[in-house]
Amino acid sequence: MKKVLKLLPFFLMAVVLFSACSDDDDVTPKVSSIYVLNEGNDNGSISIIDENNEVTNNYFEAVNGLPLGKYPQSMAANDTHVFIVVTTQTGAGYVEIVDKETFKHVALIEGFSYPREITLLDGKAYVSNGTGADASYAKQTNEIYSINLTTFEKGTKISVGAGPEKMVVSNGKLYVANSGGWSNDDNTITVVDTSNDQVIETITVKACPKDMVVDRNGDVWVYCGGAPDYSNWPSITYANAGISKITASTSAVTSWDLAIPNGAVKSLAISKNEKTVYYIADAVYAMDIDATELPTTKFIDATYYGIDVHPNSDELWLCKEIDATTPGTVFVYSNEGIKQYEYKVGAMPNSTVFAN
Repeated sequence: MKKVLKLLPFFLMAVVLFSACSDDDDVTPKVSSIYVLNEGNDNGSISIIDENNEVTNNYFEAVNGLPLGKYPQSMAANDTHVFIVVTTQTGAGYVEIVDKETFKHVALIEGFSYPREITLLDGKAYVSNGTGADASYAKQTNEIYSINLTTFEKGTKISVGAGPEKMVVSNGKLYVANSGGWSNDDNTITVVDTSNDQVIETITVKACPKDMVVDRNGDVWVYCGGAPDYSNWPSITYANAGISKITASTSAVTSWDLAIPNGAVKSLAISKNEKTVYYIADAVYAMDIDATELPTTKFIDATYYGIDVHPNSDELWLCKEIDATTPGTVFVYSNEGIKQYEYKVGAMPNSTVFAN
């Protein structure tokens, strides 16, 4: 998410409001396996794209009779449920859980201060949480939580670095990108043994790691937004930004410098065969996982707010924002870089989730 320095107080009492929704508000479920998460401004939203290639915006609100909430950041889905992480700055962040078939509210997991990302693994989930800074913006470590996907209750609290963001799993290990959050002062990946939720290692990468993917070798690729320099405001530069690759078998790190225009968060994806890494800088680039240098040829000559790859079609789904109140667009490109479709969605779309 682009940094928002001041957020309005969170005013919705979600549990009470959900109980107020009546059966008269029922909406015929839309068959869909594609969800677009829109951050929005005052309230975020979910767009769905159904089997007829039709877009339904504000779907969560249509089904449940109230808005999703401010600043949704990430989502994930399993066979039965969709999990949506909603961030506020008032100590009221939460995970909204809906039924996958009907999209109706099922449960709310509360008690987060600043939740960011969610990943699912074998009957449990992990949610990253924390601001990364104290009241003086000094660096402060944060945590992730395990979530029981049967009871929908928070479990183990695991201390990690400052401002944890994306998490991925490789060979039974959970890798947590510590971006620094509001302090913008971390450059580490925390590694957790998922069998016992114990931290086993901390790995140093480039500055402010935000996004990650895992390739076919189990190696972890890290998109590092860089530490922002505001000394020439309103111009902002990002120091020590780039791509880092962690060799899973040895934890050795290979890094490449990369000029990143805006410290973006969701700017990394992996192809269906897990041999090509896509990333966003001044354009979209495609890098073979065995390459030793960053590519110089642009794969798609445009920038976007988020990038994902469809696990079946291998198409690139690219989220394009305008501003926090204007509807955005999702562009779909083939794995050869040819534009296929575009969909008008909600404001500030940041990611697409494919739930088979």
